[in-house]
Amino acid sequence: MKEPDMPSLPRLNPFLPLPLLTLALLLSPAPQAREACALALRGIETGADLRWRGPCKEGLAHGEGIIEKHGDERRPWRYAGMVEQGRPHGKGYLASYPGNEYSGEFRDGLQEGQGVSVNLLGDRYQGEWKAGKREGKGSIVYSLGGRYDGEWKNDQITGQGVAVLSSGRRAEGDAIPRATPSLPSPMPSGQFGQFGAPQLKADEPRTGSHILHRIVAGGRQPYGASWEQLTEEQRRAFRSRYALLDESDEPPYPLGGIGSVLRSIHAVTNAQGEAVPGLLSMIVIVDSEGNAQSVKTFASPTPELSALATLVAMKEKYKPARCSGKPCTMAFPYLMEFTHLR
Repeated sequence: MKEPDMPSLPRLNPFLPLPLLTLALLLSPAPQAREACALALRGIETGADLRWRGPCKEGLAHGEGIIEKHGDERRPWRYAGMVEQGRPHGKGYLASYPGNEYSGEFRDGLQEGQGVSVNLLGDRYQGEWKAGKREGKGSIVYSLGGRYDGEWKNDQITGQGVAVLSSGRRAEGDAIPRATPSLPSPMPSGQFGQFGAPQLKADEPRTGSHILHRIVAGGRQPYGASWEQLTEEQRRAFRSRYALLDESDEPPYPLGGIGSVLRSIHAVTNAQGEAVPGLLSMIVIVDSEGNAQSVKTFASPTPELSALATLVAMKEKYKPARCSGKPCTMAFPYLMEFTHLR
C-alpha cells in the first residue's frame, strides 16, 4: 500500500496564527458523496460530528484520506493520512484546537513511533511516542526558555538526559526540574468557569448599557495585580508554565499586571476597528531591565490584531526575571481568549 505524501516539518510552524490554520482547514474541498464509512476513533469527545473523505473497506474507513470535525469552527480537529479499520494508522498529520499539531506515525488511532509536535505556545518536541504520549528518546525546545534532550516516560521528562534551563544553566540527571508545564486552557467565549474566577472588564459600558462587559476570561492570576501583589499560590501557578525554571528563579511579569496589556489592546483595537473576539497567544522577550525586546504571536483572531498586540506589548514595562538572584532576560507569555472586544 502506498503511503501518503506527508507534510514536511516546516509545516509545523509554531508561528502560524491559529485562525489561518483554522481557515486552511475549513477551506478544504467539499467531500464527495459516498457511502458512509464508520470511524472508530479514540480520545475524541462524545457527539463530535466527524466525517471521513476516503476509501472504505468492509464498512470502515480504510486507506488514505481525511477525517474532519464539522459544526464547531471554533474548535477544529482534522487528521490527514493513513487509516486502517476506522482509525489513524501509519503516517499522518493531526491539527486540533487550540493550535496543537503533530506530524508523524500513528498506531491504532494514537501517536506511536517517530513524530514532531508543536503546541499553542510553540513548544516543539521531536522524538519517540507510545500510545499517544511522549515516551523513549526525544528533544524538546520550550518557547518560554530551556531545552531537554533525553529519555521520556508517560509524557514526562525522566531526567536521564541533559537540559539547558530558562536561565541558561546546564543541568543533568537529578538536577533537571521534573515539572510538567501547566498551560491554562483557553475558555470558550461566553463561559467564565467557576464563580470568582479572574475576569477583565471594559472601562466603559457599551452604548445603551450600564454594565461593564467582560473583555477576556480565563487565567488564574488577578488581572490587575503586580508580581508583588500575587499570593504565593498564584505565583506558583504562574511559575508552573515554565518547564525548566530553577526553584530560586523568577519569571518576568508586567508591572501593572496582566490586564494592563490586554486592556490596552482592547482600547487600541476598538479605536482602529480591528476588534474581533478570539484566542490570543503571544510571548514577549523581556530583558534584564524590564523592557520588551521582541514579540512572537502564535495565535490571534486576525493578523491586524497581532500587529496591534505586538505594539502594545512592546511598550509595556515589566518586572525583569531573576536568575541566581540577578536580573536576567526571559520570556513572558500571554494566553487569553477575548470574548467581546466592542
